[in-house]
Amino acid sequence: MTGIIRACARDRLYILLIIFMVFLNIAASAPVGSKRDVKSKKAAIGTGSAAKISDEGIPAKQRKIEKLFRENRPLAAVFSLSALLAVFLLLLGIAIDAILLSMRISGNVPDIKTHAVQPVRWGLRDVAKVAILFLFFGYMAILIESGLARQFPVLKNNNFRMVLNSSLLDILTIVFIFYFTVGQYGEKLIALGISFKNFAKNLFYGIVGYIALLPILFFLLLMTAAISNLFGYIPPKQPVVELFLKEESARFLLYTGLFAAIVGPIIEELFFRGFMYNALKKYIGILGSMLVTAAIFALLHANVAGFLPIMAIGLLLVYMYEKTGTLVSSITVHIAHNLGMVILLFLVKQVGV
Repeated sequence: MTGIIRACARDRLYILLIIFMVFLNIAASAPVGSKRDVKSKKAAIGTGSAAKISDEGIPAKQRKIEKLFRENRPLAAVFSLSALLAVFLLLLGIAIDAILLSMRISGNVPDIKTHAVQPVRWGLRDVAKVAILFLFFGYMAILIESGLARQFPVLKNNNFRMVLNSSLLDILTIVFIFYFTVGQYGEKLIALGISFKNFAKNLFYGIVGYIALLPILFFLLLMTAAISNLFGYIPPKQPVVELFLKEESARFLLYTGLFAAIVGPIIEELFFRGFMYNALKKYIGILGSMLVTAAIFALLHANVAGFLPIMAIGLLLVYMYEKTGTLVSSITVHIAHNLGMVILLFLVKQVGV
């Protein structure tokens, strides 16, 4: 009991931040307007959705796309080449999986380790502190932007605010992680998996690893789609997907695309694999830490329908880090996946689906 009291006294700042965010959530979730208004809004939304489905069904969309491809030959060529590339990578992934399986059966698995992942000094309490600080500054950013929206009308643009907040919070996350690892515990950067030793090899391992994952991802996506269709579940679009499909500013889309494809993966690998995984491994070992970090990664990135595919990606990411000892291979996998998704969204946007 005395130990708990001491821990609470030592971390009272973070406890106060949690209490502040809880009260803020309670205030924000307070009902506004009457139940009748809410019901009427839901009815209006439902009516609009039904009308949209009835007016523009799947056959109509197919005809629209076919007409667009007939009128825009370059766009049709890009889609055809993209489809051929996807099929090629899928077949290549199956071949790589077969080779890796035969190597494992024969016991001839290559050693791809660059550094041995050593125990670290920071722990789960430090991970919790970074998460609390991240959430707190996220709330503060929303409050400050709401107060400045009248003076700066651009802050009324939800897409702009989402990208601005993501950029600021990612920078703060790097600062927090370095403070608790390098600053507080005196750890070297390699403890976080930051190393450029054998960079080209780790880059290659990451590319091969992602291609090998593609058949598994394809199977999980098909299975998820079948189950969702069976239960009539239509997964909601992610906010970033809505942003790409609705935003018209080319510069804004370019920045968002680069951020989502390159900057985001680097920050996430630093937090999930370099920081959180190493802390968890001290308590529940390698396998347990792999499963937990991959599950948390999936929960924070996807809805119910996307959980299994993102979980599979998370497992590959942490596996690549554990096997190589650096974040280069896992960052490569993450960038390859996000870049593919960004390109796909740009192509879908051109079609206007």
